[in-house]
Amino acid sequence: MPELQTFTLPVFPLGSVLFPGGVLPLRIFEPRYLHMVSDCIKEQHGFAVCLISDGRETGQAARFHPVGTLARIEDYDQDKSGMLHITVRGEQRVQVLASRIGTDQLVMGQALHIEPEIPTGIAERHFALVELLKQAMEEYDPEFGRAEELTDASWVSFRLAELLPLPPARRQWLLELTNPLLRLEALTQFIDELRAGEAMRH
Repeated sequence: MPELQTFTLPVFPLGSVLFPGGVLPLRIFEPRYLHMVSDCIKEQHGFAVCLISDGRETGQAARFHPVGTLARIEDYDQDKSGMLHITVRGEQRVQVLASRIGTDQLVMGQALHIEPEIPTGIAERHFALVELLKQAMEEYDPEFGRAEELTDASWVSFRLAELLPLPPARRQWLLELTNPLLRLEALTQFIDELRAGEAMRH
C-alpha cells in the first residue's frame, strides 16, 4: 500500500465553510494573515480554510475542524488603510492531521488531499434541487456556473450547501460527506424541514 503523502500549508480558521468550487471574499488586516497572503501570492500556493470549532477568527489561534478546503487566491487589492481584500476559490478538500502555532499565532498544518468525488449524474428525484439552484443563480449571479455543471451531483450539492440558510455545523457535515448523492438527500431533507417550519408559522 503506498504511503500517503502529506504536505505543509497555512491554516485559516474561519466562522464559515468553504466548499470546492466556491468563491469567498475575505478582508485581511492581522499581520499573520497579511504575511501569509503575501507568501501565498509570491510562492503561488494556497492555504486551508477550516471551520472554527472553538475560539474566534481574530487574536489567539482558534481550534478548528480538521477537514477543510484548499483556497487559492484569485484576486487581491489593498486599500489606503492597509486592509487587504482578497477573493479565494475553493479547490480540493484537505484533512489537517497535525498543526503547530507560530509565535505570530499563524497555524501551519500537515495535511492530506481528500480525493475529489467521481462525477455523478443527478437522479430524477433530485431534479427539483437543480431547479432551485437555477433560480438562485439567476437571482444572485446570472454568470454563476455553466450548464454542464448542473448535471454533476457534487457541484450542485456544494453550491446548494453554500446558498441555503444552514448553520455552520451542518455545512461542515455536508463538506465532510464523501458521497454527493447522500449530500443531495440531506439537502432535500433540510429544505423539507424549512418548508414545514414556514407552513407552521403561517
